[in-house]
Amino acid sequence: MNPRIPFIYGRPVRSIEFLNRETELRAIFNRLRNGESTAVVGEPHIGKSSLLLQLMDGEAQRIYLGEEARRMVFSMLDLQSVGGGYTPTTFWTEALEPLRQSSQNVLKQHVEQAAESGYARRPLERLFNYLGENGTRLVLLLDEFECLLTHPNFQDSAFFGLLRSLSTRSGGLARVTTSRLSVSQMNDLGHSLLTTGSPFFNNVIELRLHPFDDRIVGVLLDRAGDIFSMEERRFIRRVAGRHPFLLQAMVATMLETESDDRQAYAAQAFYERVSFHFDDLWRTLDDRTRTAAVILSLVELGGRALGQDFAFGEIEQVDAFGPELRNLAERAGEGWQFDWQHLLLWRGERWTVGCQAFAWWVRDVVIAESRIVPSYTEWLANKRYHFLLTQQQWDNLVKLVRHAPPWAVQGVAELAKALFQELLTRKWV
Repeated sequence: MNPRIPFIYGRPVRSIEFLNRETELRAIFNRLRNGESTAVVGEPHIGKSSLLLQLMDGEAQRIYLGEEARRMVFSMLDLQSVGGGYTPTTFWTEALEPLRQSSQNVLKQHVEQAAESGYARRPLERLFNYLGENGTRLVLLLDEFECLLTHPNFQDSAFFGLLRSLSTRSGGLARVTTSRLSVSQMNDLGHSLLTTGSPFFNNVIELRLHPFDDRIVGVLLDRAGDIFSMEERRFIRRVAGRHPFLLQAMVATMLETESDDRQAYAAQAFYERVSFHFDDLWRTLDDRTRTAAVILSLVELGGRALGQDFAFGEIEQVDAFGPELRNLAERAGEGWQFDWQHLLLWRGERWTVGCQAFAWWVRDVVIAESRIVPSYTEWLANKRYHFLLTQQQWDNLVKLVRHAPPWAVQGVAELAKALFQELLTRKWV
């Protein structure tokens, strides 16, 4: 029987499967001690739901909270799955469920009174004031919180205003939300519901999840034992970048692939499995970051396929390009400096695509035109790349890459094979 492969990329990770994020856990638990709320923000599949599950984990609570964990009641809601019939009454019914299991009669009476009132403001205030006065705190873990901001049954400032008030004034409620939207963006969404008053989320701090650093990437790869050679470990990191989801998927696919040329076959299978991730990621990027990502990917493809004679001309002189590259590295982990041959030199700094799979995705939608992404087509039709490039610069870049050899346009496996051969010959990379 084949051994279990301990790399997970189809669901959130739990308990001992969880890796990294000690700094984030320490910050969130410390804020919960003080009754403060936190908004966890991150790109698709970066680990937001996994972080909430770790906050729910009893052992993690014991480690970070000690005896104070006894005074906190955790309640987690997945808001992405709510349907059209979901209402504020449904929300509070689900959110308060752990309190109904309390052995304290007075607390249970407050919960029942709130329910009987349809979760009106005053009964909820009495409930959470009672919790605060008795040193107990309900911690709401709200996954995909932005779904409520756009839900038709929540287009009323009363719900979000009450949630903010209970979190800041009662001492009995704190919340940890996850979202792809920043706090500023969520405040903008909520602004249309307000006539007066402070923004709904001015009482939370934003904690953004980033890709893994090199040390944690190494720890993750170590879970595979000594199966991979040093070149294969570099290959995995180069294909998947430092993104947790992509790394787990690439390692698992490599372990599942049995072939003399398993690097190429695994890369092809991996890309077919995760290309939806880049469709999803694209929708979360602003136009300037999209432009930087595509330019960097086209330069990468051109350099790899056409060799050192490939030139990107005036692109490196674009004044706005440097800040956008840094924004891309910050948000999507695509600016990891690794490959010193196929790169963009911007005013003395070397940049390349940290996740080769993203460059393959750009190849599919821009060059090979084999993958249809409506949001990309709209972006291209509106010529939003003009944020950074002139029409002529863009046309020259695309023209150069379109003249790449057929293998560079037609096959991920061939691109992966070329990448692995480079890693074999460049021991210093």
